Amino acid sequence: MLNSKSMKMVWGLKAVLVSIILYQVVVDPFLFIGMKAVFIAFLVLMQVNDVARYHYHLSERHRYLYLSSMILNIAAIGVYMEMFDSVATSIYFVYPLVEVFLKGQKVFKGIVLFHLFVYLSVVYVSQADFESSVMSYMATFLVVYLFREISLEREKGQLLNAELAEAHAKLKEITIVKERTRIAQEMHDSIGHSLIALRMNLEFAENTIETHPEKAGEALSKAHLFSQKSIKELRKAVSVLKDQSVNSQIELEELLKDMIESLQTSGTLHFILNFDKNVESGNQVMNNCIYNSVREAVTNGLKHGKAQQFLIDITWSGDQVRLFVEDNGKGCTQIKKSHGLHGIEERIRLLNGKVSFSSEKDQGFKMLAEIPVRNVTNATNVEVI
Repeated sequence: MLNSKSMKMVWGLKAVLVSIILYQVVVDPFLFIGMKAVFIAFLVLMQVNDVARYHYHLSERHRYLYLSSMILNIAAIGVYMEMFDSVATSIYFVYPLVEVFLKGQKVFKGIVLFHLFVYLSVVYVSQADFESSVMSYMATFLVVYLFREISLEREKGQLLNAELAEAHAKLKEITIVKERTRIAQEMHDSIGHSLIALRMNLEFAENTIETHPEKAGEALSKAHLFSQKSIKELRKAVSVLKDQSVNSQIELEELLKDMIESLQTSGTLHFILNFDKNVESGNQVMNNCIYNSVREAVTNGLKHGKAQQFLIDITWSGDQVRLFVEDNGKGCTQIKKSHGLHGIEERIRLLNGKVSFSSEKDQGFKMLAEIPVRNVTNATNVEVI
């Protein structure tokens, strides 16, 4: 739920807080050296516990280890709040609550209740003002909760934008297919009728040329008229098809920018597009393939990786077009190819190209495709879906 930039800020602030608490332990006049060493060592162990919990993704893999780790840290922070009452310890106590609400999709209610119990225990032991302490806790809880809700709505908005962009592209493809079907039907109805009439008149003329030459001449005149009509209808249909071909010819860079703009309505996504204009000289099949592959890679990053940043690099290098898409999503240790990734592989394969996917946990997702130009230029009859 938190992107990589936000996580760095969270860890940076936490390092500052820990440094302040360490300083408080060192300068505390009421602690002898042995106790100071214990508090310092335990504070260091708490950080190791936090890093291990984050690195090994215990909340997703080992539920009970995660619960034990969180409970241990909350109890320990409560002790530090009681022993070293300061702004630093109070802010540090909020961190477990932030982790529970903002790190994953699931909220462990038991941890939240234990966090509240430890806080109330500290308030009771320190004999602090109960009403103001509870109001302060509820205010903090409300802020974290609302931030979680806003983050969830933002993610839903991003996924909806991605789905709308995909639906728009598919609708455009359907419109093109429907228009071509309509033109084919018109050609069948009009030209087909003329050709049948032409054949019938020619057959009649052939059968009557010797016995009734005047009637055969009339039939040939009619056949001539039908042939002219067929030629006109054919030219008209070809003209429409040519116009349709021009309209459906993709201006790839413009389409990619439109897709990016449609996804940036919330202002939380960041795209870097490096586009080699030489790629525009490729044919419609290649441009369709590139656009659909980029769109699917971005959609995959939003849906499964919760990515916030995307790098799209498209270059024409030597005898091939190179397509690279990288995001900063949560990544995975094992790639399970969805229908979308299989679709990308199929598109690239039809153009005699190759594509690879790579990912690591918390290291985002990468797609690299290479399409031979010499094969693309001869692929105008390949239909890519």
